[in-house]
Amino acid sequence: MIPIAIPTGEGFDLEGLLDGEGRRGVVICHPHPAFGGTLHTPLVAALAGALAGAGLRVLRFNFRGIGRSGGTASGGRVEERDVAAACAFLGAGGASEIAIAGYSFGALMAAKAIGRALVLPSRYLALGFPTTIIGDHADRIAEVTRALAAVPSLLVSGTADQFSEIGRLREWTAGRPDARLVALPDQGHFFTGPALSSLIERSLEFLTAGSA
Repeated sequence: MIPIAIPTGEGFDLEGLLDGEGRRGVVICHPHPAFGGTLHTPLVAALAGALAGAGLRVLRFNFRGIGRSGGTASGGRVEERDVAAACAFLGAGGASEIAIAGYSFGALMAAKAIGRALVLPSRYLALGFPTTIIGDHADRIAEVTRALAAVPSLLVSGTADQFSEIGRLREWTAGRPDARLVALPDQGHFFTGPALSSLIERSLEFLTAGSA
């Protein structure tokens, strides 16, 4: 792993870790920092290691104001810009195509970046997408559905996840051939043990599809 600084164009850099040497890249976005989410979150680290081991170039980073990242955390109001900055950095480094993976808050920020046309990744992976943050806000729902319509997407959530409502995810993915939902029975928001292994396996299958 290589520690790197990701320029944002806003007068500060983001802290990142780069792993793997493949031509295909993946940016991983961590869960909500208010609840301890960072680039070192175990699920994020495990996914990064598995993807790098599968031959992908993997960049995980801390959102603004977290760890050694500059700037000030906004609670999700502008963090989609950080996703775009990470993708731009990976692209400038020679990645031929870039996918985005996000866990919880990170999945939401990735969807915002895609839905607002700040980035156009090759694939979008959402783990434990926090539908409860979206609520019934029509503009927020529209951003997510635009993201799902824009790129091949995989959403993985547990049926017992109090933050990720399976019924709502089914509505968002219904009728979208390029947006697939995997519901893990009786699994909550925090993936450990066999559930984490299943999540990593499904993530690898999705993000490495079509690779040489």
